[in-house]
Amino acid sequence: MKAIDRLLSAVEVSIILIGSLLGLGLAVLQVILRYAFSTGIHWLEAGSVTALVWAMLMAASRAIRTGTHPRVDLLAHVLPPRARAALNTVAFGAALLLTAFYLDDAVSYARFVWGMGVTHPEFGGNLALPFAILPVILAFFVIRYAMLIVSMWTDIASEPEEAFLTRVGTPATKVHK
Repeated sequence: MKAIDRLLSAVEVSIILIGSLLGLGLAVLQVILRYAFSTGIHWLEAGSVTALVWAMLMAASRAIRTGTHPRVDLLAHVLPPRARAALNTVAFGAALLLTAFYLDDAVSYARFVWGMGVTHPEFGGNLALPFAILPVILAFFVIRYAMLIVSMWTDIASEPEEAFLTRVGTPATKVHK
């Protein structure tokens, strides 16, 4: 599980960093071109938005790992550990199934759009390219939720994310809940 976590984490951090910097850089370039030179490049805004969306979607996967992704857990805090683990298993299991369903839809959509061969109006490339992150991020979500479910049962007294972070050898970050 440690090796999978390291691989996912490396990809997540890389895409978050590159996407954020690229999105910010393209946005700044567009502003400079527009206001300093009264011109612009037509695809810069779409490129900036796409890069930032890719980065933030990857950040959502990272948030699942660390327990900072929002979820309703009021009932879980008043239950004994085994009942809390069972309730969290149901909650994470439902999230896993829903994410797997969305993953199937995202792959079907990507194949459909790619097969149409429609050109993106601003990028000039295939319209499917900006949406290519969806199957990737949803696969990350499925893996992250599955890893949480497995690790949660190794330490039922802890929060699921803390049990996972302990299992992969990463110190848990204290998050105000």
